Amino acid sequence: MSTGINLGLERIFSLLELINNPHKRLSVIHIAGTNGKGSTSAYIDSILLQSGYKTGRFNSPHLLEPRDSIRINGLPISKEDFLKTSEIITNVNSTNNLESSPFEILTAISLYWFDKQQVDVSIVEVGLGGRLDATNVFDNVLSSIITSLGMDHTNFLGDNIESIAKEKAGIMKKNGNVIIAPQIEEKALDTLKRCAEEVGCAKILLVDGAKWEQERSGLASTKFLDNTYIKINIPLRGDIQLENSATAIFAIDLLRKTEKKFANITNKDIIVGIESTKWPGRLQWIDASILSNVLEFSVTSNLLIDGAHNPQAVKSLRTFIDKQYENKLIKIHWIFAATKGKNITEIFEILLNDNDLLTAVDFSQVEGMPWISCYDPKEIIKVARDVKENIDTFVAENLREALYHAYTKCNKEGGLVVLCGSLYFISDLFRLLQIDVYN
Repeated sequence: MSTGINLGLERIFSLLELINNPHKRLSVIHIAGTNGKGSTSAYIDSILLQSGYKTGRFNSPHLLEPRDSIRINGLPISKEDFLKTSEIITNVNSTNNLESSPFEILTAISLYWFDKQQVDVSIVEVGLGGRLDATNVFDNVLSSIITSLGMDHTNFLGDNIESIAKEKAGIMKKNGNVIIAPQIEEKALDTLKRCAEEVGCAKILLVDGAKWEQERSGLASTKFLDNTYIKINIPLRGDIQLENSATAIFAIDLLRKTEKKFANITNKDIIVGIESTKWPGRLQWIDASILSNVLEFSVTSNLLIDGAHNPQAVKSLRTFIDKQYENKLIKIHWIFAATKGKNITEIFEILLNDNDLLTAVDFSQVEGMPWISCYDPKEIIKVARDVKENIDTFVAENLREALYHAYTKCNKEGGLVVLCGSLYFISDLFRLLQIDVYN
């Protein structure tokens, strides 16, 4: 089995053929993009569940362990079923010397399991890119969705937004429907539209972002395809959720209008589905009492966590904080870890203010992803000081020490503690705090 990222479709098609081509029997919503794939898929899943459909959902990366990438009706595949299915797939792979990557194995497990469970619809998130991603195995899909694009994984997808957009557009299908979320970069939108036309997509829908009615309460107004409006309380935080929720609603509205099987989805299903959506680790507050219990001293303020790991995502994080504090220059105690290869210089140029403090730490080795490695915390500090010369910095031995140091400072000096930089880092926090993210 290959241990790194190895884009290409030959191995996954060979593997799927040997397990009786489960992908050919699935009704699929396929989602690519740089940011917002996960929350968009979670909204769609929640709406379909509210409407009474049996769903399968495949997200990556996993949060706590590989099996939570694969969900039936919103819940991770059981450990027993995951191990049994994994054994079937890995045996086929090794017996036939396919040398599939861990992600290809995981993709095959998910599609095999969705087929075995006879789900009504499979919601499949692209792992990396789109055109050559292991999930790009479907001849037909209910809809292809492209969420917001930005500069990430440039060593695989190209060093400009047009190249990245072309790779993402690789999931579009001839005579299929494509839904394109609002794009920050005009060149990205132009490229996606051109690709959709060249492929010969039947419908090309450009999503209008929702707008806040009452931002503090999360109440937003969102358009349907016929330009009528619906008001929904969005449970996930940040302006990016205006785009993600609107994209999900466009996808569902199109689905119920074009597929008889989904014609019974009501506006109420959409409202309740959106409002009951959960997607941990994104602009999430952790209660101070939980931290106090773990750190064994009194923590006076809640912790803000976010898996933001690229410039576009950290802009959303910084905007959220500035809005929360009405653009007052509040002292931020950042706790930061990042995957090697990320542009942390650009990230720090967005995040850091002169009076902030930065604690750098690493995250634990990610299960099933041996190619993922963490920036050395000392390197993180060096880059941060290049961006903000006089920033107060600290290198922590582990996450507990990082939290202890940041909150000791925060208790004395005031401000806000924010933990960010990688979803793998968020996973470590959930394990440390023993937070149940599955319910």
